[in-house]
Amino acid sequence: MKLRTISIASHNITRLIIGGNPYSGISHQSPAASKAMEDYYTTRRIMDDLSQAEQSGINTVLARADRHIMRALNEYWNAGGTIQWIAQTPKSTEYGDLNQYLKIIARYNPIAIYHHGGTTDALYINGQLNSLVDFLKRVRDFGCAVGIGTHDPQILKYCYTEGYDVDFFVCALYNHTRHREMYLPDDRDTAVSVIQAVPLPIIAIKVLAAGRNKPSAAFRFALENIKPTDAMAVGMYTQYHPDQIHQNALTVAELIRKLENETNC
Repeated sequence: MKLRTISIASHNITRLIIGGNPYSGISHQSPAASKAMEDYYTTRRIMDDLSQAEQSGINTVLARADRHIMRALNEYWNAGGTIQWIAQTPKSTEYGDLNQYLKIIARYNPIAIYHHGGTTDALYINGQLNSLVDFLKRVRDFGCAVGIGTHDPQILKYCYTEGYDVDFFVCALYNHTRHREMYLPDDRDTAVSVIQAVPLPIIAIKVLAAGRNKPSAAFRFALENIKPTDAMAVGMYTQYHPDQIHQNALTVAELIRKLENETNC
């Protein structure tokens, strides 16, 4: 299956990226659902998901730089897998010194590193966003593409307007920082209006509202409203739907073809 790609720095990235929240036990549903993800996702099962993703045409995973994620990726690559990794820094409570932790992340050769969205939002609220300047420089020194994540599209707009040195942004379609697990249509409309206005590549997250939106309609909304130079990262949970990754890739590929045909007409 052939999926359209976008460019971030020198990398070609499929417009559908597999998201790693399920592998880290982050359901955005309930503590019980998160624990079930933790129980299900052994290293072997993470590797099986990544293999299914590659077989379905997806060439990139976006996942937190947790120790177990890095170990799983390392095993997957050693076994012959070739999927690219976009690394999200963990929450600020999960490391002592971010600069030292970046050295650990860089050992695993991610193609890109971006700053955790919730931490970005907290820095903005506390008037400390300028502290990201040093972070961005350090990531660039490692030779990785550089990004900033946020759940608030106004922060995305601010960072772009202020000229932060990034190659891409990661932006949630729902404002998780402001509304937590409330997934409001107005949030989504605000997010896509800003995404359309910012010319840099943007990876949209929370496309499915953590499983609350039906995939086909949610994918169509995203693809109709993000730019052709943007992508979306989607967590996929295969415990009860073993073919979910393949089906999502097929749906996105078909939607992109239909939208391109509609545009040409």
